[in-house]
This record gives sequence, C-alpha cells and structure tokens, in this order.
Amino acid sequence: MRGTHQICQYLKKLNSKKFISICLGLILFIFFSAFPKLPTFAQVTDQIPIRIPRVNDLFSANNSNIQTAPVFLDGYELFTVTALAIETQNNLTTDLKPVSKRVQKIENNLIRFVHQDEPIENIRVTYNLDEASNLPIIYINDQYLMTVTNLDAQLQGMNQQRWASELTKVIENALIRAKQERQIPFLIRQALKALLIILISTIFVCILKSVKQRISRRQEQLESEIAQETQVLSQQEAEADVHLISTEIKVVKKQQGYNIYDIQKLLLVLGQIAIVGSSIFLILGLFPYTRGLQPFIYSTPLKVVFIGLGVYVLIKVGNILIDKLLNIVNSSYLVTPSNYQRLSLRITTFSQVLKSVNAVVWISVGILSGLSLFGVNIVPLLAGAGIIGLAISFASQGLIKDIINGSFILLEDQYAVGDVIVVDKVAGFVENMNLRITQLRDNEGRLITIPNSAISVVQNLSKDWSRVDLTVEVAYDTEPNHALSVIHRLAEEMFRDKIWQEKILEFPEVLGIDKIDHKGMLIRIWIKTQPLQQWAVAREFRRRLRMVMQQEGINIGIPQGVTWLQENLGMGRLENGYLLRK
Repeated sequence: MRGTHQICQYLKKLNSKKFISICLGLILFIFFSAFPKLPTFAQVTDQIPIRIPRVNDLFSANNSNIQTAPVFLDGYELFTVTALAIETQNNLTTDLKPVSKRVQKIENNLIRFVHQDEPIENIRVTYNLDEASNLPIIYINDQYLMTVTNLDAQLQGMNQQRWASELTKVIENALIRAKQERQIPFLIRQALKALLIILISTIFVCILKSVKQRISRRQEQLESEIAQETQVLSQQEAEADVHLISTEIKVVKKQQGYNIYDIQKLLLVLGQIAIVGSSIFLILGLFPYTRGLQPFIYSTPLKVVFIGLGVYVLIKVGNILIDKLLNIVNSSYLVTPSNYQRLSLRITTFSQVLKSVNAVVWISVGILSGLSLFGVNIVPLLAGAGIIGLAISFASQGLIKDIINGSFILLEDQYAVGDVIVVDKVAGFVENMNLRITQLRDNEGRLITIPNSAISVVQNLSKDWSRVDLTVEVAYDTEPNHALSVIHRLAEEMFRDKIWQEKILEFPEVLGIDKIDHKGMLIRIWIKTQPLQQWAVAREFRRRLRMVMQQEGINIGIPQGVTWLQENLGMGRLENGYLLRK
C-alpha cells in the first residue's frame, strides 16, 4: 500500500501528456516482451484446457450411492471419476469418501510424473486391458496412472475402451501443457504479463483514488454549506417565511447530495477492491504453481462478504432514492408554510417506515443468496415460507393488528413524527413511529412505547394548527366592560408584535364572561397559533396580562363568603367587622 501511495504521488506531479506517454510506453514494452509472437488461432485453441463434458448430469442424482469428483492438474479440470459410497450398518454414508481417495491418488501420480526429468517429446499416454478384470488401465510411459471403471464410462455415456481412448488424449495434452508451463522462457513471459497486470491495475487504482479525493473535497465543501445554511435557518426572523421554506428545501437537497457522495465513495472503494482482487486472480492463473489458489478468490466466504457489501450498498442507494422521491412530493405539494410543515412531518414518518421496509427486503434477499451459496435449495424454502407464515400469523395476531392499525394511522395522517399527541392517559412528543409501535417522549423525558393496535382514540395537539384556551378570574367588583377592554387591547398588542405575529395565526378572540360565582368573573380567551406554539404563546400572554392587570388595578378573583351571627344566642352583635359582646 505504501508503494502504491508513492506511485500515486509521483503520478500527480506529472502533467497529463507525460503521464499518458509513460503509461503507453510501459504497457507496449511489457506487452511485446510478454508476447514476442502473436499466437495463431490453432495455437490458441491448443492452449485452451480440454474438458470433457458430462453428458449424464443426472447420473449422481439417480444413484445416491455413487459419488463423483473432478480431477485437476495445475488448476485445470481434466475429467471426472466415480466411486461407490461406503455405507455403515445403519445405511449411512461415512465421512471418508472413496472418490476423494481415488482423485487424490490420480492427482499425486500426475504431479509426480510432471516433476520427473522427462523430455516433452517422450511423453506417451496409453491404455491396456487388464486380463483379470477386463478393465482399461492407463499408463504414462509404462507407469501406472489409473483404472477406468465401468461407472466412469457410464458417466460419460460411452463404453470403457472408448472413454479410455479419450482420456489418454486429455491426459497427454495436459501433461505436455504442464511441462511447457514449467519452462524458464514461459515463466519469464508470464512474469512480464503479471507485471503488465500490476501496472494497469495500479493506474486504475490511482485514477479511482484521485476521483475519490475529488469527491471528498466536494463533500467537505457541501458539508460546510449545509452547516452555514442550517445556522441561518435557526437565526432567521419569523417574517421570512417563504424564504425560510426555500432555504430548508435547499438544505434537504444538499443533504441528499452529501449522501450520494457517500455512495460514490463507497462504490469507488469497492471498485478498487475489485481491481486488486481481479489482478490477483489473473496473476495467480498465470503460473502453474499458483493456479490452484484461484478458487479461493471466489470461495464461499468471500462471496458472502461481497453479498454483505452489496446489500449494504443497495440499502444506502434505496434510502437515497426514497429521500429523493419524497422530496419531489414535498416540493410539488408546497402551498403554504403551514401545509409545508405538516407535509414535512408526514414525509419524515413515511421516510422512516419505507427505509425500514427497504432494509428488511434487501437483508432478506442477502440471506437467501447466502443460503444458496452454501447449497441450500431456496425454492422449497420459499414455498414452505407461505405455510410457515400462515402458522405464524395465527400465533402473532397482535403483531398483524399492530401493522394494520399502523398502516391506517399513516394513510389517514392521524399523527406523524414531531406531533404532540394524547393516547388514553399518556401524552407526549412522537419521537419514533413505524408500522408496529409508536414511541412518545413525555414531559419528564420518559420514552413511552405504545403498540399501534392499542391506539383507538388519539388526540393530536399539533396538527395543522393549535389553540390557546386561556381563562382568567377577576374580582367580582371589577367593572366588566373595563376588564374586557383591557384584555382586548392586550390581545391586539401581542398580535401586532413582530416576534409573536408569526406564531399567532388569527386575531385573538376575547369570548367574554363565561362564569360568575363567589370567586368573581371568569373571562375566556382563544388564541389560534401555529402547531406546537400554543404553550409559548400562552405563557407570554399570561405574563403580559399580569402586568396589565396590576397597572389597571384589576384584582384577581378571590373566594368570598358572609357570616351571620344571631344576637339572641348571647354572643353579642357584629358592628364594622367586630364582634361586640353583651
């Protein structure tokens, strides 16, 4: 990695012409060194590994006690052999597979002959019929290699001698190729090819790294712009309503762009990993000593890792598409600031639910793909999932009710994330919501989780608009018209205030005297406000009302009573508030 970084730093210092010239020069030099003479079509076809097709693919399936396995030489599959499975008294196949033993013996014999100092032109592969068993036996320069069994021939749909004749050609060509690939000139050419692959992969890795750094710089710039505009949003005055909404839409779009940059960077990293992995795979395939390691590159554990990365990328891409789609809906239905605020709450809720569904879908696909890699037949699994789902549905009726009721809550817009609601005796701020549960945060900071099926009657205190229902009791001897006039002037003064004008939607209504009792007169005021602003407006109105009542000499209502004392009881009489005894 350090060497690659140094090469990338050096390439950055070169201008484009020098960079292209050096790259083309190195590629052409190594190419013509590795390929001094372009092969003809016949030579190319001779170098292609010879693999005999399996004409009876159902052979093993129809005979469960027969095992098959391929024979390899230098990473190339040559042919397939068979063997009967050994069974125990319980009719169970043992872990020790005879076919594996047979394959190991044949491969060891092939490798042993390849390592012998035998000239290529002296290689002769023949077969003879064994007099005792009447089975063809294959020899390499009179050295025993293997016996062609009747099952081997049946697997290919041939008789024994014909299959033995085919095998001699396959084995002889494979041995010649193995000998040629171990010659010094061939290894030098392969080394030059490996060097060419390393050079090309390094160039592409540097290009992707440069693009990734450029995206990172754009992302940092976008992040600073988002931070600045978010700070502006928090400091804007109330009258800048339309501009506030447009700025908020810009912030949302820039946040989506920031997330897209994250996906691009992740894809570039995956591209670098793919380039390095492909280069290693190609280089391993160039040499006979390392070609057997090629299957490790696309082995099952690595496939599972790539499936996990793919699922992660698809979830991120799906989330970005959901945000983009909902942002288009939000922009197209923008009419008034109040509608925009309400729609934003709904979109936030729908976004959380859709992202959860998106994650569940792709994780399920990833799990099924992983199971298929381990040889699990997912078709019966999917077919049985319906029956299992039916059984689970009876055992989880509460969960189904939660999901159904949660769907209706979303579709009917009963409440959304960011609303303040009252459910039965529980009230709080809707902090999280999905198809199964609703989570509220109450005044004391407690997180309350309510299953959606338990929500039958809900009070939404913040949908579209809110109202302050304020009452004040004044003393009984207060002149009614004077008290109502004072409160009316206070309401007008607060409505005209620039700070509170945005939060109060309509002129406050002084309804009048609602009640007269021994405490005094009860005066009711209604103030229509923006959602979630009723408490702040009510607190400010009460503060101002207290100051105005003190200035105007209006007293608060106090419970009053009259006590009557009878003189004939010998307790005296009451004069000027004093009890005079006899």
